Amino acid sequence: MTAMNRIALFLLASGFLLSGAGLHGAPNLSLQDLRSEYLTDPIGIDEPRPRLGWRMASPRRAQRQTAYRILVASSAEHLRANRGDLWDSGKVRSDSSLQIPYRGRPLTSGRRCYWKVRVWDGADTPSAYSVPAFWEMGLLQRNDWKGNWIGRTTETDSRPAPLLRRAFRLDGKVKRARAYVSGLGYHELRLNGKKVGDHRLDPGFTRYDRRVLYVTHDVTPYLQRGENAVGVMLGNGWHNVFTRTAWDWDQAPWRAAPKLLMNLKVEYEDGRTLTLTSDGSWKTADGPIRFHSIYGGETYDAREEPTGWDRPGFDDSGWTPALAVDPPKGVLKAQMMPPIRVTRTLAPVKITEPKPGVFLFDLGQNFAGIPRLSVSGPAGTKIVMRFGEKLHPDGSLDMRNIDQHVRGHGADQPFQTDTYILKGRGTEVWEPRFTYHGYQYVEMTGFPGRPIAKNLAGLFMHTDVESAGRFTCSNPLFNRIQRNTRWSYLSNLHGIPTDCPHREKNGWTGDAHLAAEQAMYNFHPP
Repeated sequence: MTAMNRIALFLLASGFLLSGAGLHGAPNLSLQDLRSEYLTDPIGIDEPRPRLGWRMASPRRAQRQTAYRILVASSAEHLRANRGDLWDSGKVRSDSSLQIPYRGRPLTSGRRCYWKVRVWDGADTPSAYSVPAFWEMGLLQRNDWKGNWIGRTTETDSRPAPLLRRAFRLDGKVKRARAYVSGLGYHELRLNGKKVGDHRLDPGFTRYDRRVLYVTHDVTPYLQRGENAVGVMLGNGWHNVFTRTAWDWDQAPWRAAPKLLMNLKVEYEDGRTLTLTSDGSWKTADGPIRFHSIYGGETYDAREEPTGWDRPGFDDSGWTPALAVDPPKGVLKAQMMPPIRVTRTLAPVKITEPKPGVFLFDLGQNFAGIPRLSVSGPAGTKIVMRFGEKLHPDGSLDMRNIDQHVRGHGADQPFQTDTYILKGRGTEVWEPRFTYHGYQYVEMTGFPGRPIAKNLAGLFMHTDVESAGRFTCSNPLFNRIQRNTRWSYLSNLHGIPTDCPHREKNGWTGDAHLAAEQAMYNFHPP
């Protein structure tokens, strides 16, 4: 072997490529996980100078970044041609790859920005450009919002969850459509008979007299040429804790009945636009959720479902016009964090009957979330479910560690109690919408017959933060501690970190501080 060949083999083994390093980028170096405001390809950002970041990957040890160049373009075509018409940072000498603020042309509401980055390694050799990413701006100014806050009532006591709907017509092919929604305390958005997205418990809990979050949805695939209908179901959430508890949330200064602000912006292929707003043209009625409390749970009467209320062609002549209501005092801000989602479904590992007609489901794992009930039976059958973490010696549900009631305004029931009343048609599948529980065991009474495992599932529900890494070792105890750590943290993450998912659900700062390190080691920032 010649000396030249030996040198070539050495360089190859060391990770160098003799040809093309300058033309095709630094060898064995790639850029991944591009994020805007810590989110992947987000829509609805209202930070005027979004902070950008990326991760450098290389099989070589001690690889480092010495410079970067960011291109931000107004179109994918410009970006492919390496034209940063919104911002070209040029070559910036820096090893920073987080929180790089956008410094380009001023951004306007709804603007989509396409971007990519390249870096220079320790030998000052540039990498190839990353795979493109994007972010999209939300509504940046208050006057970008059209329409009014609307609701069904201004009363704040216990009332059924309101339904609001609006029919509309689209006379062309839709290119892009965005729904900007703030439904307080919680909302579920529906278009043409389908739930939009997979979010739960939107928007996140804030001090509503200081800050109110809105959510942006891409609703392009939900719309159709011709007749359409939008429906919104509203829940009390933390915005209207109407029952007395130990923490005086019923005295919160922001308390008000559920209300909605929504802009639906549609762009046609031919360049025209249509903006549908929340206003007095919407209709409203009481919904089938007859009681709903973040602490107490939900009562759902399926006999009260107005079939087709979220579809075009529904007869809403018996519904009343929506009321214009006072806006919340807080400033509208985009919800720039991962949504709450159902991330896992748990099947019962055991079903017992500690007392005649009282059935106890063991989900095998303590967690936070909601049940999914599947049942067939006569109309009017009432099924009551209570949720807890412990059992008495006789196998019945022990709720002494919770031991709270929701009281006032006609309510008096234990925490974590869901009730479903059958409509009596086929197999009925139900999940609560505007509450969540901390539990392993579900006590069920009133079931028509003897339940089996398929009649109940547990839905693990939390802010869907991404894992930052994994830990495993040869010690089973350490592995179990790590597993329990992750279950515990995620069960206490619902928009904010909480102290427990059942009795208090409060965002005490001491609890968040003590759990901060385990959060940072296990999960990416929300």
